[in-house]
Amino acid sequence: MTYITENIIPGNYGKKFTTDVDDASEKSKLEAAILEVEGVTKVIFEENVYPLVFTIHTDQVVHVSEIQDKAKALKCHVIAKEPFFPLF
Repeated sequence: MTYITENIIPGNYGKKFTTDVDDASEKSKLEAAILEVEGVTKVIFEENVYPLVFTIHTDQVVHVSEIQDKAKALKCHVIAKEPFFPLF
């Protein structure tokens, strides 16, 4: 694991995640829980894809485990996708 894969880096690109949430009410609960994390500014869900994909934007470095812990509290799973650029 690297610093980039373990954290959400502030900037224009954010970090993509997948989740097993499929209900609209669960999606809104997940979004609200993620927005409670200090530093998270936006959660953008992609439409018409399964499993559900969303992007998180931050204004400071946020550890991926903080997002996963919020999801676990709601009894759902969140998995970070790999960076959009090659590391080597």
